[in-house]
Amino acid sequence: MTQPHGRPLPGELHVWWLPVPPGTSSGRARSVLDAAETERAGRLRRPERRHRFVLAHAGLRLLCGRYLGTAPGEVAFERAPCPHCGAGHGRPRLRDAGGLHFSMAHSGTAVLYAFSAAPVGVDLEAAPGRPGLERTVGAWLHPGERRQLYRLPQAERPGSFLRLWVRKEAYLKGIGTGIAHGVSGPPGSYDDEWALLDLGAPDGFVAAAAVRGGAPRTLRGSSLSPSAVARGTGTGTAVWSSVREAAGEVPRRLLAEVASWPAPGGDGMERTPN
Repeated sequence: MTQPHGRPLPGELHVWWLPVPPGTSSGRARSVLDAAETERAGRLRRPERRHRFVLAHAGLRLLCGRYLGTAPGEVAFERAPCPHCGAGHGRPRLRDAGGLHFSMAHSGTAVLYAFSAAPVGVDLEAAPGRPGLERTVGAWLHPGERRQLYRLPQAERPGSFLRLWVRKEAYLKGIGTGIAHGVSGPPGSYDDEWALLDLGAPDGFVAAAAVRGGAPRTLRGSSLSPSAVARGTGTGTAVWSSVREAAGEVPRRLLAEVASWPAPGGDGMERTPN
């Protein structure tokens, strides 16, 4: 059995960062995927996307296995009921997880994972965004959100749009609808039970998390080595950062800053002390 890793306590949010630079090997990572994941990977024609998918899902299995005390290949996932129609295509969750919740996002050359004792959603986008992105995808926003965006100087719009977008996607992933049921709620139209957090991702990325049940008191941010995922060992190092309140245009928004994501290394996924 895999050595268990300390689960997030109530009021904690564990965030893991996995860089997937070009040229890294998938190694044994594909061997821990189930049949459905392997089939999905096979449908991706671009090698870099297929490679990132394999490492992202193998990393998720590795982390879940450490939290659950089981082998990565034995981790079982299922879908929660959709909050809109009740069908089984809602938020991904662990089967028989005993209260452990997770979310995963990937963009560009990185993957972001979040684990919590409460339902959680996370989103990640490479920055800067594509030119004109706020004019195209921004059409999905509520008119009030678009007005807020277009009041800003042109140079500030791409960054502000990405911050708005990742918050919204993190929340929608957390409640289990995703963007399939629309993203155009009015500004600040988030359930009061959910806290929104901007995550201090490494340069070149914008990230956010949404956690149900109130703002977490502590954030534990860690990096995961892609070579370790390829080996199936889960080597990683961790740093600790507190979550502090910050002013912002989104109600109940918190700013969770990880001052410096550590370089991958070490002999295991250590939990940092308080």
